[in-house]
Amino acid sequence: MFAGLRTFDRFRYFSLLTINEDIVLVTRQFADHRLTFSPHEYIGRSLFKDGHYQRDLADRVLEIIGQTGGRTLLEVGANIGTHSVYLTRSGRFDRLVCIEPAPDNIQLLKQNLSLNGLMDGTTVIECAVGDHNGVVDFYFDEKNCGAGGVIRPGEGARSVQVPLRRVDEILREVDVNPDDIGLVWMDIEGAEPAALRSMRDLLERRVPILMEYVPSRYEPSEASEMAADLAQYYGRCVVFSGKSERDVDIRNLPGGTNDILFLP
Repeated sequence: MFAGLRTFDRFRYFSLLTINEDIVLVTRQFADHRLTFSPHEYIGRSLFKDGHYQRDLADRVLEIIGQTGGRTLLEVGANIGTHSVYLTRSGRFDRLVCIEPAPDNIQLLKQNLSLNGLMDGTTVIECAVGDHNGVVDFYFDEKNCGAGGVIRPGEGARSVQVPLRRVDEILREVDVNPDDIGLVWMDIEGAEPAALRSMRDLLERRVPILMEYVPSRYEPSEASEMAADLAQYYGRCVVFSGKSERDVDIRNLPGGTNDILFLP
């Protein structure tokens, strides 16, 4: 009877509310993978309640880009590894390069890669990305492991110092040719313009890029400059908003928070 009740969204939601704070992590077996996560933060709650976090988006992006192109996935802001697992379960990629700066996320990222037998084909780089090398304050939200970033969200936010590195230098260090990259998946909470400036080789090769686009987090001129720069290399732009998707002009990207796929 309990197993039957778990098929109802409302029952899973109320089950989630009953998990005490002393249960720090949960490991759950899904249909084709296994993940360890915190049931008390945003992504973990989605995994517990919905059974996935944006897997429908990952599947749709793979459907659009097809099987042509490089066999390496570059994930900038890999978080705890949900999309690393989803995207490799398709068989589309043979190698992963995962970049993640948050110490707690890195621990779960490695654990989830290991749980799914992906560590041998994956390189994990522990840093934030930008258009120069150095050290930067990384701000994080304990209730949302995906909301951390180098852009300060407001007064009182907790932070830790992490290395800041260029994407092009990271790829050279791990001996990955830009031609080998088949997809860039990027979600770095407002640092996208600086990250794009550090991956010029990938832009020139028109490697598909899926990124979270939040113009409210950019400097006033950054959104338009980034769009104009991307328009030099990409001819198609698909905006995902909730369950809908639409093609838009790259030079006229929508406001608000959206996931956007840039294609040759």
